[in-house]
Amino acid sequence: MGLRHGWLWLCVACTGCQALAPAAETADAGAARQLWAQGQEAMRQGQADRAIRCYEQSLAADPHLARGHLSLAAAYLEKGETAAAEPHLARYVAANPEHHVVRAHYAELLLRLHKAPEARDQFERFIADVQDIPELASKHLIHCHSRLMEIAEDEGDDYAEHLHRGIGLFLLARERAALGETDDDEPSVEGVLCKAAGELSLARLRRREEARPSWYLHEVWTSLDQRRPAERHLREADLAAPFSYLTPAEKRDLSLARAACAAEGRGRP
Repeated sequence: MGLRHGWLWLCVACTGCQALAPAAETADAGAARQLWAQGQEAMRQGQADRAIRCYEQSLAADPHLARGHLSLAAAYLEKGETAAAEPHLARYVAANPEHHVVRAHYAELLLRLHKAPEARDQFERFIADVQDIPELASKHLIHCHSRLMEIAEDEGDDYAEHLHRGIGLFLLARERAALGETDDDEPSVEGVLCKAAGELSLARLRRREEARPSWYLHEVWTSLDQRRPAERHLREADLAAPFSYLTPAEKRDLSLARAACAAEGRGRP
């Protein structure tokens, strides 16, 4: 499924999950919903221009009907007009921050429009939002870290390039370990973890004040059953955490690891 048709499907899927209209809605809101439905029918018939007119009229009647912006983005993407789609996706994501998959597509669109800093922010927000949602994390996190690695490479940011490559490799190793993959043509899980450790160590050397490289080094060495380096990097991450960026899930997991270390009688990690 191509990008344009993918957005058409996404539009229908997301808007189909919207709550039903309240029994007593204003005339403008009712007209807006009717116009939006006409736009959906036009899209099903492949009439993107007519759909755009319907969606615009719908939003004019009810500017708060956020799904109209998602539908407009879908229609513009169906026509190949990426730049016209971008502000509508921005407004939809702002109004519906819980629609994580739309944010991931928005980040991809920004990247296509050569808006790398904005795309980086959206990918980072997506990662932070879905780390505790297993079905989204397993499907999207490796790809997002790959995108962030590519952005860093283009910008000459060695730290971020090594960081995101290292995190991506760690996630790949964890995924393969969970699946029990033993393809002889692929590097072993241990081999992938060692590559992750190498990349994360390079990131740590470039910015020792950052907690993230040390935290993921702790995760890598824990996965390799190497207790001493795991504990050393846990200490480093713990010391740097108050002064550097970690996602909410990473902060929580760091706190849990620190508590587990203390419970085992090893004092502060």
